[in-house]
Amino acid sequence: MKKLILMMAFLAGLGVAANAQTEVRPHKTAQQKADILSKKMQSELALTQEQSVKVHDILLKQATSVDSLKAVKNEGDKKHHNRKAIKAIMETTDKQITGVLNADQVKKYNQLKAEKVYKMQKKRAEQAGKVQG
Repeated sequence: MKKLILMMAFLAGLGVAANAQTEVRPHKTAQQKADILSKKMQSELALTQEQSVKVHDILLKQATSVDSLKAVKNEGDKKHHNRKAIKAIMETTDKQITGVLNADQVKKYNQLKAEKVYKMQKKRAEQAGKVQG
């Protein structure tokens, strides 16, 4: 009887864990994405009000462009072309943002980008079962 109860509790726990993993988060709008990123950059890079407005406009344009590309059905070669187009948009955005920042802010911005890349690579490696140090 105890084994049956323990087994049922275990299975119930698995059901809860599986449900938590399949929870769907709502997609953010381009405006929401730009708001979140510009606020984060404003605090981390100590942007002036003028810089903050310019960065927000750049990020909004980027988010809108990327969202419109992602809205297109990704079939075959189109998916590959979309990746290239998104990468080009990201590079353009990066150049525009660095053009708004002063030298110290550019240095910090590049540092933050490098940290983000490192975290993404580490997360991917952990998910693949290859933990990096």
